[in-house]
Amino acid sequence: MREYQILFRLIGWLIFLWLGAAAGAQVTPVADHHAHLQSPAAARLLNEAARAHPEEADEQKPLTANDLVSALDAAGIQRSTALSEAYLLGTDLVHVPDEAKVVNEENEWTLGQVRQYPTRLVGFCSVNPLRAYARAAIEHCEQIGLRGGLKLHLATAHFRFENAEHVRQLRDIFREANRLRMPVLIHLHPDDENWNGKSSAQIFLNQVLPEAPDVPVQVAHMVGWGGYDRSSDDALSAFADACEHRAPVCNRLYFDISGTIVPPLAPGATPHGELRYVYEVLKSFPEGPARIAANARRIGLNRILFATDWPVFTPKDYIKTLRTRLPLTPADIDQIFRNTAPYFRGW
Repeated sequence: MREYQILFRLIGWLIFLWLGAAAGAQVTPVADHHAHLQSPAAARLLNEAARAHPEEADEQKPLTANDLVSALDAAGIQRSTALSEAYLLGTDLVHVPDEAKVVNEENEWTLGQVRQYPTRLVGFCSVNPLRAYARAAIEHCEQIGLRGGLKLHLATAHFRFENAEHVRQLRDIFREANRLRMPVLIHLHPDDENWNGKSSAQIFLNQVLPEAPDVPVQVAHMVGWGGYDRSSDDALSAFADACEHRAPVCNRLYFDISGTIVPPLAPGATPHGELRYVYEVLKSFPEGPARIAANARRIGLNRILFATDWPVFTPKDYIKTLRTRLPLTPADIDQIFRNTAPYFRGW
């Protein structure tokens, strides 16, 4: 009898330890929904352009699929977007004789990288939506097979929501993406210190988003631009209002949380680098993390996607940053980490 009592106690103790371990186990993100690739040619062109203002930017380096997958492996993450940086080559910063050709070549290089890891990376075409060749560049991506999604960056395009022609052009691009069934990942925050986030979000919701009713649309950085300021919060609050009161408008809408929360070592970042910029933005709006959490709940945690903006943040470090500095419960964070956009699920 004593032997049975000892055995039962041992089994009970093992069950207690197992339950405790299970309760303390932390979920690893399924996917990184915002990570970049950059060819050696693009890095060279961007470095040449930056020589006139060396104090404003970090030196650019190639970002290969091998580099990205290594970062994913270090965090135990299986999948990631692989965003072409062709859009950066279609700006006023870079001057090349045949811009459309250079943009196509960068998108082609990205496709070649993604094909090295077809089960892990989803390749996104990119283009400046205000360029005359934008639709042709998107069609080129579709023809060569870079059709996992379309990355648009309104800040580097110098987009203005108050400019009716800019809005018309963006609507055309969304209509084209919908026709080609390419999900859209959009950096919505423009390069405007006086940006009216609320009115711009309403323009986007009412005039632009309806042009892509059949494809997922992912808004980068919780509508921020590296960090999260008051205008970002005004915009995200407008989206949250829409998701609460006009739920169908959010049926295919997602928000990635990349680059919004500052890691502990950010104050020591290089003086003019991207990480330092994120730190300064968030320092000016210290209630940012709490506002992100509140709006994320209003939007619906099932629509919030783990993302890093790699290489600005590494997946391993950003997982820790979100768990320690974003005021959501561990269960809430776990849910976000489990979420995957439809383009990872063969939508």
